[in-house]
Amino acid sequence: MVVHSKIPFLKLISELVIHLLPILIYIGIISALDYQYHLEEFDFPLTIVGILGTVIGLLLAFRTNSSYDRWWEARILWGAIVNDSRTWTRQLLEFSPVEKVGEMRQEKIRNMAYRQIAWCYALSRSLRKQKPDHDLSCFLDTKEIERYASSQNVPNDLLLKQAGELRQLYREGALELFQFVEMEKTLTRLTNSMGGCERIKNTTFPESYSLLVHLLIYVFVMFLPFGLVAVPAIGLITTSIVLAFAFLLIERVSIYLQDPFSARSSDTPMLALSRTIEINIKQMLGEKEIPEPKQPVNGVLD
Repeated sequence: MVVHSKIPFLKLISELVIHLLPILIYIGIISALDYQYHLEEFDFPLTIVGILGTVIGLLLAFRTNSSYDRWWEARILWGAIVNDSRTWTRQLLEFSPVEKVGEMRQEKIRNMAYRQIAWCYALSRSLRKQKPDHDLSCFLDTKEIERYASSQNVPNDLLLKQAGELRQLYREGALELFQFVEMEKTLTRLTNSMGGCERIKNTTFPESYSLLVHLLIYVFVMFLPFGLVAVPAIGLITTSIVLAFAFLLIERVSIYLQDPFSARSSDTPMLALSRTIEINIKQMLGEKEIPEPKQPVNGVLD
């Protein structure tokens, strides 16, 4: 996620070069023909070009708003994950104090809190199509990690393990019934948040709509130079390039926003949020070795 005013425009421009190059060549050819043969008689009504540009602007505005809604929903879901992770740890500590559960069970409670940290990191990497069990050895024992090696959904299996450990605490008398129910509700909220993230990740933006907008931008660029043949060549070239670049840039930004789990600069900072959860949980457990929060790199928070 971009957190500073330093926006990576150079990266955006480099990704747009492949789209801008044929447009530049086309505009250059039309300008050369206009200079050589005076194409004023092919003066295309500028009103029609303006109407087409307005339509494209409205379509881009709708797409950008829809993409931003997906991005914002993803951020809301991860905000809920942060809160429910803190709630889970607080419930573990308050519902099962040391004097009640004993040292052995207290170690189990610590493991359950660490498993919540592991779940956050696993979910982050799973949504980004990365290896979900990467670097989980800091929070889980080797045998448990090996059980997830063939899993199709590591975060879901981690929550299932949490539910099993929770049920065992209840059967051993470490939790009362209402405490067990409240912690089950917390696990349910975490499951709902995970499902919401997976829904956003697996529901692609309608490809036909994207194709329509992209084609209309090229149609607009194709007719625009003919509507400007009456102006000097420098004005024709500059206006055409600026408008084409503006439309393509807005389209590219909307493409970035529509997938908030794609490991781009516009991505939801899931690893940074997972680090925040790790810090909070370790502090709640009274740990002495607390990691530092993740810092932005080149204005981007991972």
